[in-house]
Amino acid sequence: MKKIFLVLTSISLIAGVGCKKGYLDVNTNPNQSTSADPGTVLPSALVATVAQWYPGRSEHSGWLASWAISGSYAISSTDFSTYKMTTDFGDGLWAAVYDNLEDYQYIQDKAASTNLPFLEGTARIMKAYQFHHLVDLWNDVPYTDALKGSLSLRPTYTKGMVVYDSLFKEIQRGITLIKNAGTTVAGNSDVMFGGDKTKWVKFANTVRLRMLLRMSELTAKPPFFQTNLDLTKNEGAGFLTQDALVQPGYSNSAGKGNPFWQRFYDLSGGQVSSYGDFWAPSKFAVSFYQNNNDPRLNREFSPLKNTPNTFVGNTLGATNGNPTNGNYSLFGPGVLVGPGEAAVMMLAAESYFLQAEAAVLGYIPGDAQTLYQQGITESFRYLKVPNFAAAATAYYSQSGNAQVDFSTATTILAKQTIILRQKWAALNSINSFEAYADYRRFDYLHTGTAPYPGPLGNTPLSVSPFIDIPRIPLRYKYPTSEYSKNPDNVGAEGNIDHQTGKIFWIR
Repeated sequence: MKKIFLVLTSISLIAGVGCKKGYLDVNTNPNQSTSADPGTVLPSALVATVAQWYPGRSEHSGWLASWAISGSYAISSTDFSTYKMTTDFGDGLWAAVYDNLEDYQYIQDKAASTNLPFLEGTARIMKAYQFHHLVDLWNDVPYTDALKGSLSLRPTYTKGMVVYDSLFKEIQRGITLIKNAGTTVAGNSDVMFGGDKTKWVKFANTVRLRMLLRMSELTAKPPFFQTNLDLTKNEGAGFLTQDALVQPGYSNSAGKGNPFWQRFYDLSGGQVSSYGDFWAPSKFAVSFYQNNNDPRLNREFSPLKNTPNTFVGNTLGATNGNPTNGNYSLFGPGVLVGPGEAAVMMLAAESYFLQAEAAVLGYIPGDAQTLYQQGITESFRYLKVPNFAAAATAYYSQSGNAQVDFSTATTILAKQTIILRQKWAALNSINSFEAYADYRRFDYLHTGTAPYPGPLGNTPLSVSPFIDIPRIPLRYKYPTSEYSKNPDNVGAEGNIDHQTGKIFWIR
């Protein structure tokens, strides 16, 4: 018998976050305190941020053919696999991100007033990181008038493009502050880079490159585009060459484990039926790795318990035919790394794929093929593929295979295609948000035609019989909480259609 997954439960699990703060957070809202050390707030803020986006948004993993709902659960007309969306859809995420942003604002303000430039710089960079995600989902968001506490309980909305412009300035300011911070930094407070200033600058510059690439398909670039491209290209620190991992001391204890592990396993290592059993690898993803002789298959997914080397995926939206009772693959040891392992803010693999695409477009110098191949190598390394360097070389050297052999791509479009497909393969079950962004940059324009750039080529749609419009949403509706607490300002944004309304960088 298929289990019924209640709509409200599904929404909360899809969000993967809630209004409660993490275990490392301070006991009171730091914005209501005048004495909290900003260095004690930073680790809890970083832990909250990484938990919101790692292993990515579950709906994005489903929409972009990484995951599918297992056959043990019934598909309903209100399930996200129908591409329908209410204002409840992203409500928990919206609240959690703004709550997290308040922490970074506190760190920034307190650090500025007490002459702690490293902490102020990291806070500005992380504010940009969080706000760019908000814009990428909702476009116009409370920004200029936000994060002011009781001084602005009903903040006005700022245009998405204007927010991006300001975020680039925040990133540059953060880079400058960190560079000039001197030799003493809050290493114990920094659970991502241990106070390493160069790594923070590399991370900031890589986030900036990601944001610039969001706008790559616009015919007319915003006025601030070229200035920030020049800053990015000329930043001496370069881009991430190591993974940006958050490690506050995760452990195999309730509420203190690696966030991915905690969502899928209980403390004894048994599959959690309420979430872990709800998801399964997609049939498309399993086939993608199999068809391309990709050794990441058994790092991303696990074979059937009683049938070694047999991998089975599910189809998103299918009301029958998907295997049930655990007769499908689960997630593998490369992504379910264990309760005490670090959580991913950004992989070096993503950095190299971003650089490869930027090189193809002429945004930065460098050999696109070398950067692309390094992205694959870094993916193999993170997933702990045996003899990862040699395995990666063998993989991308499959002559004539247009899914992996970069030399088969002879046009800019074709080069972007192969880069984005391999980025999808590398970030599967790690950061599905990027696949969703790439889809909206490219795929949605070309449904039903091939080849074209995008994470998958022909992105397979859900087969749910309850679909009204067979199209992956382009944006989120504003959350219910805004309509109840900030009605005039959210109402001024007009009626939002999640399948036709666009983020400013979608052409």
